[in-house]
Amino acid sequence: MPKTVVAIPCYRCAPQIGRVLAGFDEALLARVDEVLVIDNQSPDDTVERALDAVEKLGSPKVRVVRNLENYGLGGSQKAAFSHAIEAGADWVAILHGDAQATTSELHILLDAAKEDPDASAHLGSRFMSGSRLDGYSPTRIAGNVGLNLLYSLLSMHPVKDLGSGLNLFRTADLKADARWMECSDKMTFNLDLLLHYLSLGARLEFHPITWTETDQVSNARNLQIGWTALTNLLAWRIGAANRHAPRPDGYPFEDARQASGSRGAAP
Repeated sequence: MPKTVVAIPCYRCAPQIGRVLAGFDEALLARVDEVLVIDNQSPDDTVERALDAVEKLGSPKVRVVRNLENYGLGGSQKAAFSHAIEAGADWVAILHGDAQATTSELHILLDAAKEDPDASAHLGSRFMSGSRLDGYSPTRIAGNVGLNLLYSLLSMHPVKDLGSGLNLFRTADLKADARWMECSDKMTFNLDLLLHYLSLGARLEFHPITWTETDQVSNARNLQIGWTALTNLLAWRIGAANRHAPRPDGYPFEDARQASGSRGAAP
């Protein structure tokens, strides 16, 4: 069986992280080798809620870590990719900790990777046929569909989502070309990563998922991200890729239980 690491980046996800982790039932845990909650210096009690949820699960596969600094969403994903590579994983899944994606739908991507292990990534899409949206405004849907169409036309590759919170990446590709480290550390990491994959001519497979907005607190400015998506695409099309210098010290994290000193020794 291929080795799979699931990384759950979190920032201010205290109300939702318990729901995300509760979705790891026995069947799903049997299909993955590690579940790593990566807290990005949340100012609320995300870490404490995550540790409580891990105790309820009672699985040694699940643990909580905390970034040494706030690296941004992109920085947390770089930490996840780096960890998966070091752990010798074949696949690394990214599941956002805000419960907009449905944890159990990891099965969709794992099944797809089993059937098609040669794809560079299996990506969740909120906007293709079969996707289900709850609480997403028609204006945002139209804007995303329009951007997906522009990306498809200018890249000459079908693009069904610029970056949802449920994706599965093959680590062989991440090891072969590590320029993903030059993607943005911010919310727009997935935009840069998508263009990086398109530059490589990588095969990306999109799969419909469920997306729900209820009690989440968005850290994104939608108009700004939409504008960045458009300008990055145009720059990429003329050969001016958007590159960012990675942190010179990398993206280290520490075990949250040991750091807090209040929950005993790390498992």
